[in-house]
Amino acid sequence: MQSMILSIPKLRPDASIRLVCFPYAGGGSATYLPWQHHLDSNVELVIVQLPGRGARFSEAPYQTMTEIVTAIFYALKELDNKPVIFFGHSMGARVAYELTLMLCRYNSKLPVHFIASGSVAPCIKRTKEETHHLPDDEFIAKLIALNGSPLEVLANKELMQLMLPFLRADFKIIETYCNDSKFLIPTKLSILMGDEEEIENHEVEMWFELFENHMPINWVRGGHFFVDKNRGDVLKVVNAIITNYLSHHYASDI
Repeated sequence: MQSMILSIPKLRPDASIRLVCFPYAGGGSATYLPWQHHLDSNVELVIVQLPGRGARFSEAPYQTMTEIVTAIFYALKELDNKPVIFFGHSMGARVAYELTLMLCRYNSKLPVHFIASGSVAPCIKRTKEETHHLPDDEFIAKLIALNGSPLEVLANKELMQLMLPFLRADFKIIETYCNDSKFLIPTKLSILMGDEEEIENHEVEMWFELFENHMPINWVRGGHFFVDKNRGDVLKVVNAIITNYLSHHYASDI
C-alpha cells in the first residue's frame, strides 16, 4: 500500500533503484511528474507529496520540519529495500538533508547518492526578511517577485485563499530553518545550482563539509527555478548520476 506522502506515478517492481524527489517551498508533484518519461525503465520515480496540495489538497499542512521528515521516514520503511537516490530542490534539499540525518541516527539504510539542487548549505542562516507572516497582499507580492508560479494562479484570489495556508507553512519552515550539525554523512553528494542564482559560492560549497564524498558543482542555466525552466539539463545530470551508480554497482557484482 502506498503512503500518502510518497507518490509513485508508475510502479516499477523490477526497477533496480528509486529516485526520491523532494519539492521546493510551495511546490508539489508537478515539477517531477514529467521526469518519469525521461528516466530509464530501471528507475522507479518517487515524489514526496506534502499535505495541502495535489491529492492531499484538503489536508492541513505540516507546520515544522520535524513533522515532514518524520512522516517521510516512516513512509520509506513501507517500501522494499531498493537503493535510493535523493533529489531535493531548495526547501526540498534541506528536507532531504534532515531526513538523511534521521536515517543516520536510526541506523537505517542511507541514500546511495544525495543531490542538493538550488540550495545553500543547511548551516547558512537566512538574512533576508521573513515573509511568511506578512499580510496576504504583501505575501503574494513576494511570491510574484520570486517568479516561480504562474501569474494567473497568483492573481486568482479564490484559489490563493485555498493555497495560502500551505504556502505560509512552507515559507515559515524554510525561513526559520538552520542546522549547523557537523556530522559527516557517508554518502556521495552532488550539487546543482543555477548560474543566475543570487547566492555566494561559499554558501553552496559548505555542503561539501557535510558529506564524505562529493562531486564538483553542476552549474545549470537559469535562476532559482531552473529545475522547472531548464528541466532537460537537470535531467542530464540526474540520469548521468543514476547511470554511473548502476554501472559501478553491476560491475562490482560480476
